[in-house]
Amino acid sequence: MKNKWLKKGMVVLTIGCMALPMTGCKAEKIFDKVLEKSDSKKEESKETEKKEAEPEVPVEKPQWTTNLSGSVTYTKDTEAEPLQVEATASDNGTISYQWYKSLTNTNGGGTVIEGETSSTFTPPTDEVGTVYYYVVAINTIGSSTNRLTSETMEVIVSEAAPEEAPTEDAAASGEAAEGAAAEGSETTEETTPPEEQPTE
Repeated sequence: MKNKWLKKGMVVLTIGCMALPMTGCKAEKIFDKVLEKSDSKKEESKETEKKEAEPEVPVEKPQWTTNLSGSVTYTKDTEAEPLQVEATASDNGTISYQWYKSLTNTNGGGTVIEGETSSTFTPPTDEVGTVYYYVVAINTIGSSTNRLTSETMEVIVSEAAPEEAPTEDAAASGEAAEGAAAEGSETTEETTPPEEQPTE
């Protein structure tokens, strides 16, 4: 692209010199003008890249007031408690969040959880396994940002415990209890002592 542009520039300047022979154009001058334009383009490009790389304003790193930690276990398909964090910054920036999940206990290199950008996140419990969750707090002022990553939270989802069948001993003790209750409910006949005969 660079050589093509140089060739076009030289052709244009050469034609200009031919049309205006009184100006005293020379090949060296033509070449200098083309190179001058090329250098100016480079300088403009460097300045643009420099402006894009530099933040517009300094942005403070957020600080956690509520962080993640520990481990929690749920039975499959039960409702989980929301995970909650909170970060602040004193430079009046806007704090936003992005949640991630990972299969290893690390707060980097995880998978973005699409759409989860608030300070709370409720982990799903529809699959058995262990997942580690973490969140990145982002402080934004204009187009400049600063970030801070939370600790991890381990969420374990286990299979539902099978219902236990009553054992023989439990069944026998239940029957005995029922028999005792039935005997207790029967009414007993009261016997009255015979009347004493009067002695002569």
